[in-house]
Amino acid sequence: MKYVGVRTDTGVTVAREDDRGGIHPLAARTDLKNHSPAGFEWGYGGSGPAQLALAVLADALGAERALASYQKFKSRVVAKLARTTWELSRDEVVAWYRQLTAEPDSQPE
Repeated sequence: MKYVGVRTDTGVTVAREDDRGGIHPLAARTDLKNHSPAGFEWGYGGSGPAQLALAVLADALGAERALASYQKFKSRVVAKLARTTWELSRDEVVAWYRQLTAEPDSQPE
C-alpha cells in the first residue's frame, strides 16, 4: 500500500493505492482535527501539511498514534515532500513511526 500526492494547475490530489492497485481518495480526517478546510498541502510546514500528516498517519497507524505524532511527521516528512508529486509507502510511514518511538525524547509535540 502507498500514498501518492500529485499537484496540477487545478489543485492537489492525495490518494491511497491498495495492494491490489485500487486507488481511493485519502480521507482528510477532519473528524480528528480540522487544520485545513481548504485541503491537503505539502512541501512546507503549514496547516495543509498538518492535515495531510494527520490523515496519512491515521490511515497507516490509527487515530490515537496519529494524534500523538502528526506534528513531528509534518515537520520531518511532509514538509520535505517534493512540490509536484510524491509517494510514501505504508512501510515507510510505519518505519518512521517506529524510529520516532525509539527516540529517547519521543514525547508528542
